[in-house]
Amino acid sequence: DFICFEKIVLELKTASKLADEHRAQLLNYLNATGFELGLLVNFGQYPGLEYERIAKTQRIKPKEDFPDVSF
Repeated sequence: DFICFEKIVLELKTASKLADEHRAQLLNYLNATGFELGLLVNFGQYPGLEYERIAKTQRIKPKEDFPDVSF
């Protein structure tokens, strides 16, 4: 794992293919560091390369002033 340019988390893998667990790990790193951008790179598909760019975005909070619908 690397920090690049003081704003990008680079996660390296050697798996048969990228899995949700790999994405979750990178998102945890982004949350822990406060960075917004991560690269997930898999060298396990020789001679090819698999990669994903993952950006952490802010979630929009739902409005909390919903009308009461109880009967």
